[in-house]
Parts: sequence; structure tokens; C-alpha cells
Amino acid sequence: MTTQAPLHHSEESVGPRRDDTALLPREQETAPLEAGATAPILNSLALLDHRTRSRAIRRRLAPFGHYLAFADNGTDWLVPLDVKVVHIGRGLTSDVRIEEQRVSRSHAILVRNGHHTRLLDNRSANGTYVNGRQIIATNIADGDVIRIGPVVMTYIQVV
Repeated sequence: MTTQAPLHHSEESVGPRRDDTALLPREQETAPLEAGATAPILNSLALLDHRTRSRAIRRRLAPFGHYLAFADNGTDWLVPLDVKVVHIGRGLTSDVRIEEQRVSRSHAILVRNGHHTRLLDNRSANGTYVNGRQIIATNIADGDVIRIGPVVMTYIQVV
């Protein structure tokens, strides 16, 4: 029968020795994820799904109406806003569908009522911006630049 010596709890056995601290991994704080920190995507026509892209027309051919303009290498393509309530997002049920992972499934809602058009953020993860300012709900006018997550578009009224 062998006997073992009892363990003694000294300062050295409780924690790391002073010379071993350099070998321990250092904990680093993770930087917070900021929605506004993503670079805007200016040539955004290619991010539209095929159904939305097939409805787009060139600016010079657009009849009177309300549109969202998407750029494609210097050329603006207009997507008509035919109904009074337009859902913008990545989801399959969106009226204007954007295939970009930083766009929420139901990102924003455009509501036209009379002569006014209102843009509402639909509790999106990466925010909705109008002319560089983050919004929850605001009225928009001809020429306002809208950013849905990183995707940039312009609201256009052809009169």
C-alpha cells in the first residue's frame, strides 16, 4: 500500500505563477456592431430580385408616377410604386425585394396618401436612413436619398 503525501495549498498551487501570466490568453473586448458603419452600396440595381428588376424602366421612359431609383454604373433604373402601401425588404412577400443579407425581411414600408409619401422603418436590424439621417418614420419628397441597410436608392416623382 502506497501512501500519498497530502496536497498543500500554497500560493503557487492556487493560481498561476507570476512568470506564467504571459502565457495566458488575454481577453479582448469585442467592438460593438454599428448599423451605420457599413459602407453604402451605390450600384444597387443588381441586388434587386428578378421580379423587381424586371419591372424597372429607364428614367427617360418613365410615365407620370412615383418611383424608387436604383443606380447601375451611372444609369438610373426606376421601379414603379404602383400601390399605396409598398413593403421593402429581403422577404419573399416584399413588393420591392432586395437580395442583401443586411436588409431585413420586412425592412421598411412606403405609404402614399394623397400628395404625401411616408417612409417607416419596420423595426429593421440595420436601420433606415433618409438623406443620411436615421429615421423611424418621416415624410419624403422628390429627390430624397433612402438607405435601407447598406442599399442606396432615391425617391422620384415624375410629373
